[in-house]
Amino acid sequence: MHLKNRKYSASYFFFVIITTLFFLYEQTLFAQTPCFDVSNVKGCAPLTVSVTDCSGADPDLVFYRFGSTAVQRETVFTFQQAGTYSISQLINTGGEGGDSVRRENIIQVFEPKIVDFEVIRCADKRIRVQINEDYYDSYKIDFGDNQSSIIGDNEFAEHTYSTEREFTITVRGLFEGGAENCTPNSKTITPVGALVPPQVSRFEVFENGTAKVDYTLQTDLPHTLEIQTPTGFEEVSSLETSSTSFTIQNVVQNGVYRISVQDICTNQAASSELFYVSDVSLIGEEDYIDVRWNKATGVDASEFVNYSLFKDGNIIFDTEEIAINQTSDEDVVCKVTYCYQLETEFSSGLKIISPKRCILAASNAIPPAVFDVYASFTPTGQVDLRWSYPVGKEGVVITGTEITRRNNKGNEIIYTINSSDSTFQDRAIDMNEVPYCYSISYKNACDLTSEPSSFICPIILKMEGSTDEQEGVLYFDWTAFQGEETNNYVLEQTDSIGKAPFNTQSVSSFGSYSLDIESQQNQTSYVRVRANLGDSITYSNTIRIDFQSFVNFPNAFTPNGDNLNDSFGVQAKFIKEFDMLIFNRWGEAVFRTNDINTRWDGRYRNGFAPAGEYTLKIVATDQRGREYVFTEMIKLIR
Repeated sequence: MHLKNRKYSASYFFFVIITTLFFLYEQTLFAQTPCFDVSNVKGCAPLTVSVTDCSGADPDLVFYRFGSTAVQRETVFTFQQAGTYSISQLINTGGEGGDSVRRENIIQVFEPKIVDFEVIRCADKRIRVQINEDYYDSYKIDFGDNQSSIIGDNEFAEHTYSTEREFTITVRGLFEGGAENCTPNSKTITPVGALVPPQVSRFEVFENGTAKVDYTLQTDLPHTLEIQTPTGFEEVSSLETSSTSFTIQNVVQNGVYRISVQDICTNQAASSELFYVSDVSLIGEEDYIDVRWNKATGVDASEFVNYSLFKDGNIIFDTEEIAINQTSDEDVVCKVTYCYQLETEFSSGLKIISPKRCILAASNAIPPAVFDVYASFTPTGQVDLRWSYPVGKEGVVITGTEITRRNNKGNEIIYTINSSDSTFQDRAIDMNEVPYCYSISYKNACDLTSEPSSFICPIILKMEGSTDEQEGVLYFDWTAFQGEETNNYVLEQTDSIGKAPFNTQSVSSFGSYSLDIESQQNQTSYVRVRANLGDSITYSNTIRIDFQSFVNFPNAFTPNGDNLNDSFGVQAKFIKEFDMLIFNRWGEAVFRTNDINTRWDGRYRNGFAPAGEYTLKIVATDQRGREYVFTEMIKLIR
């Protein structure tokens, strides 16, 4: 386009000049100085910062560089790693022009660290939060009840709750002028109420120099075990709040202890009653042991209840006199080791137990006899013996036992047991020498032989009569148990050893009893006599009876209706399997039965079988497994 081709007015040129001047003025006016503010300059990684432009420039012309990252228009950036960073602002004024500002090391990003703190509970629902580090500039404590506090490093803050319910305490580290973005640490606590002293229930000292104290801690406040010294009490150990006992590894002889609970916030304390190290000393004398102990010390005498002295776990002496501290034990046996312990009881329920102290005694006393002697036959013909050794003064150290057996002729044999067993089974039984009677004695650790026990004689059962007969009676007689009182004699009959009897008869302590052979249903049975012996049952020897089985039948019958020999059958006893067939002369089976009580009436095919000879075949098995096979000729007579 050429000007010469157009005509322009003066007003047009004026407009162009004014517009150009205005544009140049505007560019000069809006070329602003870079300026920005930062929301967070300190914090933990990852730290998000936000910048705010204060230059007044067009936002589309403002750019930022966070650290060494690329230039961006966004005003929010997250620093992922710990370190010190700069932020630059750049303003684009068009063309190659522009301005910028760089704020060096304005951002500090730290590694996040969980705050190390502890919560100390005090009485009356008060707590103390102790900061145990100096990583952060300050620490914010949220007590979990809408209350909070900010303190410095290695400082503490106290707080009182209104209730004893559970609260969560959260502590977060802060940097001055920084964001609250560092990792918090939380602990859950339950405030405690009043300062209540602990209760000690048992204090026992052991032979190895250790001691165990049992207690109940009434609050969850810090507790310590303390020992009395010339200048007061010193701490031995702290106690876990959930614990109920503690073992002292090196107990101090004659030491006096207590358990205390401490309120750190107010520096107040409450203590249990005192408990002391009790001990006994033993001196062995001829036929007795002198026992002494240290009297209750460091405790209120009005709280004392009694001393109880134990020997081998059994109490042998007690007294309610606090001043008594000695006794003599004459209830001892030579070469027997006895162990003593003293238990001291107080009205609070506290029991103080001394260590177990042991001593080897000496004695020349003859040991007493065994007792509760028991004798009984087994079902298979042996004699079982058992007895009890004396305890206490009589001594329990047994080196050997002798069992004397005397037969019906007065002859004796001796069985020796080189142990403290209290049972024996005599297997060498000869029923031609019975009754056998037994006496028991033993030797103790001093090689002293005890008094022998009285002779006892188990029940002897005998039988007369033959078991081979189909009819008849068996007679039984027995002796009474001798040496101990017995009663309730019962004769038992069973079909198998170990099974319950099918026949019982109350009988006298001696006498006779008869069994009718014909009435017996079991081919083999066992008979014995039992009786009550104290709280036990004693048995006689067991007699086995084997009856003879049989199958009898006639050689002819007359089925003529005169009610005399009108049918054919068998008489049998103790048969468990039976099969009978009858054949005519042509070999036809005219009758068959498996029932031993079923008889043939002489009929065949709805008519009368003709008179004549028939072949009989019987196969039978008795209860003991014996088999009978018969093939005979029989006659049917009409």
